[in-house]
This record gives sequence, structure tokens and C-alpha cells, in this order.
Amino acid sequence: MPPKAKTGSAPPPEPSAEAPVVDGPPPPPEEKVDGKQLWLATDALQKSKAMRNYFQLERDKITSFWEISKRELEATKAELRQKERERAEMTERHHIETKVYKQKMRHVLYEHQVQIAQMKMEAERTLKNKQEEHRQKESELHDDNRSLKLLQREQELLHRDVASTLVEKNDRAITDQQRDFERQQKEMHLKYEKKIKTLREDMERQRKDEIAIIERRKEDHINELREMHDKAFQEIKDYYNEITSNNLETIRTLKDEVYSRKRTEAHNEKAMFDIAQTNKRLTEPLTKAQKQKKQLEQELSSYARDRAALKTAKQELRQLEQKLKTLMWEHEVLGQRYGKLDEDRDLIFSKYNSMLQEIQQKAVFKRVLVHRKIEVVNSQLERKDAQLSEILKQANVDPAAIQGVERRVDELIGEKNHTIEELQQLLAALTQRHERVSGAYETYLRQNGVPGLQATTVA
Repeated sequence: MPPKAKTGSAPPPEPSAEAPVVDGPPPPPEEKVDGKQLWLATDALQKSKAMRNYFQLERDKITSFWEISKRELEATKAELRQKERERAEMTERHHIETKVYKQKMRHVLYEHQVQIAQMKMEAERTLKNKQEEHRQKESELHDDNRSLKLLQREQELLHRDVASTLVEKNDRAITDQQRDFERQQKEMHLKYEKKIKTLREDMERQRKDEIAIIERRKEDHINELREMHDKAFQEIKDYYNEITSNNLETIRTLKDEVYSRKRTEAHNEKAMFDIAQTNKRLTEPLTKAQKQKKQLEQELSSYARDRAALKTAKQELRQLEQKLKTLMWEHEVLGQRYGKLDEDRDLIFSKYNSMLQEIQQKAVFKRVLVHRKIEVVNSQLERKDAQLSEILKQANVDPAAIQGVERRVDELIGEKNHTIEELQQLLAALTQRHERVSGAYETYLRQNGVPGLQATTVA
């Protein structure tokens, strides 16, 4: 509250004890001056009370606005903590799902190995049965040969030709089957290599595009906020500094001038009272009285000039009061502008939170999409494993080739796991980058005198 102005002037001097008592009412100018002083003092007191009440109301408004902003900030922080907990729970669920998926893959691989072992045992058992049947047939043929030696000798050449032809046909059939199997294996290998490479390139390109878009939007948003806040705070600071310095200097000058004029007026009134009393007491010659009269007239003219100057000063004081009202109105307008800036800041915070939620939703969508792609690849892999098992069962492929295929499947699974780990690292990097941006923005707001998201802790 501004300091109270001095409303009273120096009290009029008491009449001298030695002065003679004068009959009749006191001089009219003295009563008029005292009434005006009382009116000025009362008016100044009322204005001081009005200013005090006005500033008290302004202080209450600012306090209530601060409390409301503080509660809204606490609610926003609570919501942010809830979002962080949800993100942590989603991360934990993702880890659990990954572990379950790995366990399923190990179980599938174990079942695949068991099936391969069973297929090997069945193939060996079938081979033994075929060998036994072949031995039986061979013994029967030997018996037939022994019983039909003459027929065998006659048809020996023909039999050799037929046997060699059958062997050649069998060799050609086996060679053709091996070539077909190798060709199909190469085609499948190239096909899946191409699909995996295309999928990896698409995911990498999509990830780079999204990161570039997020970085560009973040940089533009931070630069815009920085420019807006710098400009607004600099304008408000300069304007308030100029208004405060000018008002204080003007009020101080006017107070000094009014006090000086009042002191001069009181001195003049005292001098006139003393001169009037002296004029009544003295009985000097007329010439001396005329000289004193001229002197009194000069002092009276000086008093008139002082009163005119005082009137001018009062008019200037009223003009300054009007100017002060105008400045107070401008102060209220600036307060409204400050409220608008605060609302803009809250709007920016809400947009920032919505953008963060959108990024998190995109990350969740990407995670779900990756899981679906993994499930599709797993289903395709199981189908191809079944087809490969049928082909191997029909072709009796070497176990070394089967181990090579299994090793390639393990490599594909390892690559998929590596892709999942890269996506998790990307999510963690985006989260850390968001936290760094939030911390930098909070530091910038505190440096410019604006309460940020951590204003409650400071309070």
C-alpha cells in the first residue's frame, strides 16, 4: 500500500500572552483556511482508504488465482504420475509376454527336435525292415537260383542288363530328387531372406520417419514457446518498470511541492495575523502606517500569488490523480493480459500432454503391430517346418542337412529377438528424450519467473 500523504499543516500559532484582547469575531480568513485544510485532510484520508481497499482487493484476487493455479498444477502432476505408472505396467507386461513367447519358442523347438529324433528312429527301423526283407528275398532268390541253375545260366546276361538298367534308373531318380530338393531349398531360403530384408528395411524406414517427425515437431514447439514467453515477459517487465518509476517520482515531487506550499501559506497567514495585531496595537504616525500598509499590500499580493500557485498545484494534483486512475486501469488491463498469457500457457501444457499421449499410443500400436508380425512369421515358420518335415520324410535327407536347416531357423529367431530388443531400446530412448525436454522446459520457465510443473514443491 502506498504511504499516506500528510494531510495536516502546521498548527496556527497561539496569540501572544501580551497581546491585547480584541472584541468581536476572529478574522474571517483564518476560519476559511482552517476549513479548507480540514477538507483537504479528509479528502486525502478518504483517497488513501480507497487506494488501500483497492490494493487489498487486488492482492486477494492474485492470491485466489495463485491457489487455483496451484490446485490445477497438482492435478496435472497426479495425472502425469498415473501415466508413468501405466507406462511402467505396460513395459512389465511386454517383458512378461516376451518371456512367454521365448518359452513357447523353446517348447516348439524341443518338440521339433523330438519329432526329428522320432523320424530318425522310424527311418532306421524302416531301413532295417527293408534290409531284412531284402535278405529274405535274396535268400529266396539264391534258393531259386540253386533250383534253377540252368535257367539262370541261360538268362544271366539278360538279368545283368536289366539289373544295370534298374540301377541306372534308380540313380537318376535319386539324383533328380536331390536336385529338386536343393533347388526348392534355395528358393525357400532366398524367398525368406528377401521377405525378412524387406520387413527390416520397412520397419527401419518407418522408425526413422517417425523419429524425424517427432524431433521436428518438438523443436518447432520449443522454439515457438521460447519466443512467445521471451517477448511477453520482456514487454510486461519493461512496461511495469517504466510505470512504477514514473509514478513514484511524480507522486514524490507533488507531495514535496504541496507540503512546501502549505508551509508557505501557513507562514503567510501567521505573518498577516501578526501584522494585523501589530497594526491595532501601534499608534505611530500616519507616514509609518502608510509604509507598513504598502509593505502589507506587497505581502498580500505575494500571498495572492501563493494562493494562485496553490490552486494551480491542486489542479495539477487532480490531473495526476486522473492520470493515476488511468494507470491503474492500464494495470488492470495488463493483469488481464497476464491472465490470458497464463491461460495460453495452460493450453500449451494441455497440447504438450496430448502430444505425449499420442506418442505413447503410437508406441503401443507399434508394439502390437510387431507382436502381430511375429505371430504371422511364427505361423508361417510352423507351416514351413511341417512342409519341410514332410519333404525330409519323403526324401530321406542327410541329418547334416537337417541340422543346417535347424541352425538357419535358430538364426532367424535370433534376428527377430534382436529386432524386438532394438524396438525396446528405441522406446526407452524416446522416453529419456521426452524427460530431458520436459526438464529443459521447466528450467526455462523457472528462469523467466513462471511457475512450472514443479511449482508446488517450491511452494
